[in-house]
Amino acid sequence: MRIKKNKIRKRLFASQGCLPWGKASIVSLVWASILPLALAMTTACTFDSSDNGDFDGYWHLERVDTLATQGMLDLSQKRIFWGVQYHLMQCKDVDLEANEGFYFRFTQTADSIIVHNPYKNNWHQDYGDDGGDLPVTQLNDTIRSYGINNLQEPFFKEKLKGDKMILRSKMLRLYFTKF
Repeated sequence: MRIKKNKIRKRLFASQGCLPWGKASIVSLVWASILPLALAMTTACTFDSSDNGDFDGYWHLERVDTLATQGMLDLSQKRIFWGVQYHLMQCKDVDLEANEGFYFRFTQTADSIIVHNPYKNNWHQDYGDDGGDLPVTQLNDTIRSYGINNLQEPFFKEKLKGDKMILRSKMLRLYFTKF
């Protein structure tokens, strides 16, 4: 009796132009619907990932050595930071209320970092005529306080591993700890 019912059911579906849907067919249909949608969603956006390695992060400037005179400046009790993400670096002294810091672009190779294109962080552009990030065309003492002595400053990576970084320019050696 059961065999007859199945044959009748198959004939009924076939005569109406339908196929009998089993559990496996439904699962296949769901995957066939979801897969193109998922592919379309991931190809519609591009994901940029950082190739900065250990350089990415928030770095506390703790010490500056002057190479020519062997002088040392202990900044461990100061709150001077370099924040690095993607192709942008922010330098800021948190203890200076009026100082929103500076932004820099940088390029990086296996053994060096070149900091360039400084902009003064003048907060949001809605704050009047002086709002927004302003290009820096002349070096000033505030930028120097971050260990940067040129508008385009190359640094050699003496150490960049885990939570420690030591950078050397022509004039200075900078010691950082990842915060």
